Amino acid sequence: MSFKRACVGLLGIVLSMVLLAYLFRLPLTSWYLTPMLSKNGAELHCIDWSLTRKLDLNIEKLCLTYQGQQIELAGIIANKQQISISRANLIISNQSNNHQPDTSQTEFKKLALVLPEQRPLISIEQLDVVSPFTQNPVRLAIQEKRLNHFTISRDLNADVVISNYEVKANITFDEQVAERFVTLPTSSHFTTQSQIKFDGITVAIESSINASYQHAVGECDLGFASEGQLSAKYQLNQQHLYADLSALQNQLSAKRDCLNTIADQQHQSFVEAQLPLTWQLHIEKPVSVESKLLSIPTVKLQAIEGQSEVTVSNTSLSLQDPLASLNSQVSIDFNSKDIDELKFNAHLHESSVSADYQLSVDSLPAFLDFQSDGALTEGFGVEDIGAKGKLNIEGLFTSPTAKLKTNISVKNALISGAQITDFSSAINAEYNAQQHLVVKANSKVKSLTYDDMNAAKISNELTLSTDLSVGELFADIDAKTTAAKLSTAELSLNKLSVVSKALQSRALQATHHVFADGFEALVSHHMSEVAHPFELVIPEQAVSKLNPIIAQFEPLATVTDGVVSGNIKGDVNLQQAQGRVQISKFTALYNDYLANDFAVNLNGTFNSGQLNIVATKFTLNELRAGAVVKNIQGQLQVTANQPCVANLTGQVMGGAFVVNKFCPLSDSQTATVKFENIDASKLVTLDAESGISLSGRLAGTLPVVINKQGIEVKQGQLVNQGDGKLLITNNAGFEAVKAQQQELSTTLSLLENLDIKKLRSSVNLKPDGWLHLGVNLEGYNEAQQQAVNFNYNHEENVFTLLRALRLSDEITQKVEKEYAKKGSNDG
Repeated sequence: MSFKRACVGLLGIVLSMVLLAYLFRLPLTSWYLTPMLSKNGAELHCIDWSLTRKLDLNIEKLCLTYQGQQIELAGIIANKQQISISRANLIISNQSNNHQPDTSQTEFKKLALVLPEQRPLISIEQLDVVSPFTQNPVRLAIQEKRLNHFTISRDLNADVVISNYEVKANITFDEQVAERFVTLPTSSHFTTQSQIKFDGITVAIESSINASYQHAVGECDLGFASEGQLSAKYQLNQQHLYADLSALQNQLSAKRDCLNTIADQQHQSFVEAQLPLTWQLHIEKPVSVESKLLSIPTVKLQAIEGQSEVTVSNTSLSLQDPLASLNSQVSIDFNSKDIDELKFNAHLHESSVSADYQLSVDSLPAFLDFQSDGALTEGFGVEDIGAKGKLNIEGLFTSPTAKLKTNISVKNALISGAQITDFSSAINAEYNAQQHLVVKANSKVKSLTYDDMNAAKISNELTLSTDLSVGELFADIDAKTTAAKLSTAELSLNKLSVVSKALQSRALQATHHVFADGFEALVSHHMSEVAHPFELVIPEQAVSKLNPIIAQFEPLATVTDGVVSGNIKGDVNLQQAQGRVQISKFTALYNDYLANDFAVNLNGTFNSGQLNIVATKFTLNELRAGAVVKNIQGQLQVTANQPCVANLTGQVMGGAFVVNKFCPLSDSQTATVKFENIDASKLVTLDAESGISLSGRLAGTLPVVINKQGIEVKQGQLVNQGDGKLLITNNAGFEAVKAQQQELSTTLSLLENLDIKKLRSSVNLKPDGWLHLGVNLEGYNEAQQQAVNFNYNHEENVFTLLRALRLSDEITQKVEKEYAKKGSNDG
């Protein structure tokens, strides 16, 4: 009995202890698990468990924190065959801002998991994962159908297999799944099937990708599509990422409607003809990231149509400072309908860029006003256009400095009606850290033709300097343009030179120093949107410099002396101008005519195509045209482009004359010329051996009619002023007349020594030069005591007569000497 009682008592004690342990299971469990979990970096917050009737473990709630991540489990039923979890919550916190583990001190090792050969299978009916990486919680269901083989479903579909040395997962992901977590751009579609392997050190991914994305910019739809295989590996210890994208087919495209954003139809057509709308992107060699250094060996962008290609190679950069560490090489090889070849090669080293390019085209866009010409390539306005050059940039992402050298050449071009042959230009540009830009260009053209204007051997030197740091653009421009020859149908200029200085701000202010055949002029103007005032200054210089120009209009005219100066101001837009021109000591030869010492000071205005010059006095010391005319002066006036001379006076043949008015450009006019006190001996006597002499003074009036037919004198008159004398001695012609007309011999002999009391003559001149004189002579022959009344008609070609007078004039030799000495001298 005592033993039995002892056994019953012992059993009671054990049962009591078990009951007490069960009653105090929660604090005992917490007391036991807390230090064990702490050693592994976990912290237990709550636990509530019990046993079911079948002695299964029922954990109502379990709360853990592991490395800042919170895990809550509820509704756990565990036995030897199955561990079933009804609900689980995993809260992942982003600790990157607060605590970043020093991965350089972490040594990852190959997986060497000791997996039990037998254990209960695990299933989680609902796992909610909350993280800062997704907008909404991720809800998953996990089912272990076989030992260490897990199937994940609901928001994400995956199969995960865990072995002693590797974790392998197969994941299917598309836009519908992704939209549960993040907001995706509209019109984006993708599907990926990935296999992920992790061995403790390396994460390896093999993916099959099918993705597309459409992006609208206004009415323009841009598309990107990618399809193929991707493989990548990430080594945790060395932090080395390796990605092979060579099996991906990537396509970038734009729809034809994108061209509608270009308003001008000509611009739109040109871009459509040159630029392919579909391109293929190839990443031929693996991309890697090692020690935060990104390396991309080769990326190619190729046009689907044609052979255009953009290649980016040897690209590397530090992820910590991408811009300062960027190194890359860019190569562009482009051709199209009108572009024969565009080659561009650039090397970027950190913040320095060195590049060279070459361009060759057959035609330029129609909107640039390049037109075709029979001498050029059929159907094009331009042929053989080429450009090549070099570009260097320092400090690209900080304070950039740049140097550009380029050469442009054009064989033949037709630009806005101007045909250019053999154009070449060398351009040098420099941009410094202070944002100062200097551009220098040297250009040459073999020939230029525009309408009836031709220019040969043109050269231009241009320098442009500007400061881009200021808010407003200011540019200083210096230029020098020369041309060996500039000619039109009416005029030809040689040795043309224009030296220009300009300032471009809100408006263009420029000064041009012009030289043509040695003649000099200074032009300044101020061009803005509302006005274009100008000033033309002709410095005092020899008029003889204009001889090459004058000779083109009048080959027989030559200037031998004189100076000219002037100043003209106006506005090009308003077509208005006013100014003055001074000419003094002007001496010129026209054939055998000589004008000596001409002077005038002209003041005039120009408005709407009309030139007006106020009445201005001019003087001409001497005019030799057979007869010598001296002391000429008069009033010169221009009214509405019509020049006229009024009150013209002068001295000729010992007397004086007056012309009331003469307008050189008038189609039909009558100028009245009045003579007085003319020395009759100078008018009649041809030479000392003629035997005929006439003395006395004459006056007269000649109405000179000038029209398209020529010059006429109608009903002019000459009369004597006072008594005169007619002597005829030893004149063979006169003696022959007396011999042939015996019956008139006595009468004619009365003229041989005649005192003239009255002389009247009618004067009529035809346009062909024939002069008709009707002479009435009344006088007295003292020797024969006989009064004489003599009428005489005479016809002679006055042009022939004047030519004979000019040839006999002593001025001929004098002028020839002067011309030989001064006429050919430009100075």
